[in-house]
Amino acid sequence: MRFRVSLAAIPVILAALGLWAVLGGWYVAVAPADMAGADNIGIVLSIFGICLFLADRLAFHWLRVDCWFVILKLWAWGLLFTAWGLVEWLKAFSGRYFWIFAVHWLAIALVLAAVLWRVTRRRRTRAV
Repeated sequence: MRFRVSLAAIPVILAALGLWAVLGGWYVAVAPADMAGADNIGIVLSIFGICLFLADRLAFHWLRVDCWFVILKLWAWGLLFTAWGLVEWLKAFSGRYFWIFAVHWLAIALVLAAVLWRVTRRRRTRAV
């Protein structure tokens, strides 16, 4: 295990934080007022994770920037934060907010699927 940090990770992390602020602001506007506590911790973590994942993958595909932070690439940190958010949300799961849970995780699954589809498509075109 190597300790690696790339300088390009700084603007990518800042872009992820900006995206997180925009998505978080949108979420606050549509979330029910009485939904608070552990549900929100899971939402915040998972939104941050998917923003980090997306910012890293966009930087890689557009700029060919490979971002390392400590011992993992940024996209792996993004997936870890997303999984942590899911675990926290499942611990405090309330059937009352199932529709928010379903929409949130469907959107995250769509983003992950779109990125993975793009990666496999790019690999197939390079192999030909």
